[in-house]
Amino acid sequence: METSNKGTDNETPVQLAFSGLEAVFYTPGRRGVRIFGLPPEQLVIATVTSMLLGIPLAFIVAMAPFWDTVGDFAPLKKLNSYVAPAIEGLTYEYRAMALPRFPLKRFLIASMSMIELIFLTNFVTLFAHGVRKHALLVWTCYDRAKVLQYFAISAFIFLGLWYVLFFDWQLLALLSSAGGRAGRLLPYLVVPMPIVAAIFGHMAMIVGLGTWRTASRKLRRQARYSLRAQR
Repeated sequence: METSNKGTDNETPVQLAFSGLEAVFYTPGRRGVRIFGLPPEQLVIATVTSMLLGIPLAFIVAMAPFWDTVGDFAPLKKLNSYVAPAIEGLTYEYRAMALPRFPLKRFLIASMSMIELIFLTNFVTLFAHGVRKHALLVWTCYDRAKVLQYFAISAFIFLGLWYVLFFDWQLLALLSSAGGRAGRLLPYLVVPMPIVAAIFGHMAMIVGLGTWRTASRKLRRQARYSLRAQR
């Protein structure tokens, strides 16, 4: 016990973070069901590949000029005026003092569009029988309290990042006025958003499907009881 405690005390914050992720995504539930449905080795490969290749590629694509046209698309612009009002006040010519050559609005519109596309992809995958089956298996076989806890944590992180980056920049302005370089922090806060959005979207899919199944079963039971009572 003493050796294990010393090992835990000597772990760095990064090692503790990876230990937490391992506990969340690697620990199987009943029947060996995992939250993401992949063995640990494959999940590590997918995560590292997305970080080393996917995120830099997305960053490069976000610099393409066609995002200016996407940002002016009427339905998307109307949606963003509600969910991301901080960006609507920017012009495409705006440049932050910390990043004088960086097209900030274009980058943020591209980031929002990619995040929204991730959520749309999660919704579309619900039409696949295998995806629905796995989500319901996680809801049934995994510890229900842990599933709800992981969903709440992912929602808190995602909504917090979204609020700071796209909804209200008062916190970034406060950091800037305090002598920090908030403008330089902005791209680094946006970079992990696709991964956070993918995790949050996946957990929302599991909780949404599981809640719907539980509620529908209760409604069917109540309907049967009411029919029997009428007879």
